[in-house]
Amino acid sequence: MKNKLIVGGLLVVLLSVGCTDREAEARRAREDAEAKARAAAARKEMDALPKAFQTPDYFKKNEPAKKADAVQETKKSNP
Repeated sequence: MKNKLIVGGLLVVLLSVGCTDREAEARRAREDAEAKARAAAARKEMDALPKAFQTPDYFKKNEPAKKADAVQETKKSNP
């Protein structure tokens, strides 16, 4: 009777150890590395977008460009 209990307990321990997923840790590490790579690529793309698509400043006052000839003429006429 004692031998059957020991053998049964030993079988349960062997089955529980043998049935574990040994690839789970490697798969989890690989998935984490892929997720970090995707996050880095997305972050790089989000940093590049504002530089590529800039909206104009609508509240900036547009002043007409001054002509250099007009400035020189006023200097000559006021000696």
